Amino acid sequence: MKITSTLEHYEMLIDEGNDPLQDPPLLQAYMNRWDGPIFFDALKADNKIVLEVGVGTGRLANSVLNAGCQFLVGIDISKKTLDRARSNLSAFSNIELVMADINDFIRPGTFDLAYSVLTFLHIEDKEKTMLNIYNSLKDNGLFVLSVSKDDEWFDYGSRKIKLYPIELDEYVRLFLSTGFQIQSIQETDSKYATIIIGKK
Repeated sequence: MKITSTLEHYEMLIDEGNDPLQDPPLLQAYMNRWDGPIFFDALKADNKIVLEVGVGTGRLANSVLNAGCQFLVGIDISKKTLDRARSNLSAFSNIELVMADINDFIRPGTFDLAYSVLTFLHIEDKEKTMLNIYNSLKDNGLFVLSVSKDDEWFDYGSRKIKLYPIELDEYVRLFLSTGFQIQSIQETDSKYATIIIGKK
């Protein structure tokens, strides 16, 4: 079985016609295990300047923009994925899509709110990522992160993708060492949790 990088995997998904924004109800229900009502209740993105880490094809951004956020910046490492997101979100003018790795992306003191779903599975240097997000938030800004317990490898049938899972306790330790304050940890079940953290 072929071992594929994260970037290659997501570009191949676009080539294969995979677009989560267009998922049928069954797949949407599956994705809700990461970002269901608990996640969206935590966001409260209305009238906020928002950063999405790993915007993908715009599945979550579409909901956040429709909820009334002031402006949304979405970053992703895949050009093909961002091209699809631009198409999917073309009705919105209050959005900027940027091809960037969160480990290299920082806009000091810019955002009221940041959020991420699934992306942290693919990030090896999570501490640097957290620092960049922390420094990109305004004072009292919020970061909402959905996490799950995963294996080291993701088997996609024809290919495998290396993941970098850590335990919930390790996320908490890293957040606290970065300077964040934990506001809430809400576990959906034994595998999924939403972490709400604030910038001091």
